Amino acid sequence: MKQQKEDCFQMKTFNIFSYLRSLVLLLVIPLYTVIMSLLFILISFLPNSRNFQNKVIRAWATGSCWLSGVNVQVSGVEEIPDGSCLFLFNHSSFADIFSMCAVIPDFRFGAKIELFSIPFFGKAMARAGVLPIVRENRGAVLKVYKDAVSRAQMGERFALSPEGTRQNDEKKLGSFKSGPFLFALDAQIPLVPVLIEGASLVLPKGKFLVNKINWNTTIKIKILEAISVKEYTYKNRNELKEYVRNIFIENRP
Repeated sequence: MKQQKEDCFQMKTFNIFSYLRSLVLLLVIPLYTVIMSLLFILISFLPNSRNFQNKVIRAWATGSCWLSGVNVQVSGVEEIPDGSCLFLFNHSSFADIFSMCAVIPDFRFGAKIELFSIPFFGKAMARAGVLPIVRENRGAVLKVYKDAVSRAQMGERFALSPEGTRQNDEKKLGSFKSGPFLFALDAQIPLVPVLIEGASLVLPKGKFLVNKINWNTTIKIKILEAISVKEYTYKNRNELKEYVRNIFIENRP
């Protein structure tokens, strides 16, 4: 009985400290992000600065993981093809972004356009070439993808969520949008499925406190074999979409 009371007290103490740390992170992570954004903006004006940009992005991502008590485990890095590709990832948390940036080199995200309004961070995203996604306007989204085709054909890598938005439950896969697949077909670049597990424990959709319950959390990232789009066209894009979605379902833990 005494042991149970001690265990209960320790658990409550642990939860209190974890909660307090999450409150502190509400100030620390935005401040850290502002500093890294300013550094990125300055560097982005230098000629041939892509490598330096990537280093700043990775430093921001790994620093955010460390501050948040996040350990990222990645497998399948050898599956990333040389040259351009489109990473497709299941999306349940903002933690998806900094965990992927911490372990996958040199790519740019698609991000909802509202994030570009965040001071400094939005400017840094624009300078980085992040794709602004207007979720309520399909035509605008497709135009953004069309404009990015030439960048992909020149070797850039991108990452998009085929679900279109964060899901409330990481274990449930939403329906896939056509936009990312049309982008890959236009650019003729391979698709690389990326399965993310544990990100919703760090920062669930609609929440603001990072790792409120857990002091440390492991996010597992599994990169699967690249999928060629050469046998597909606009007409059978739905077959491609369902094929990729089934791969996600079959490989989920």
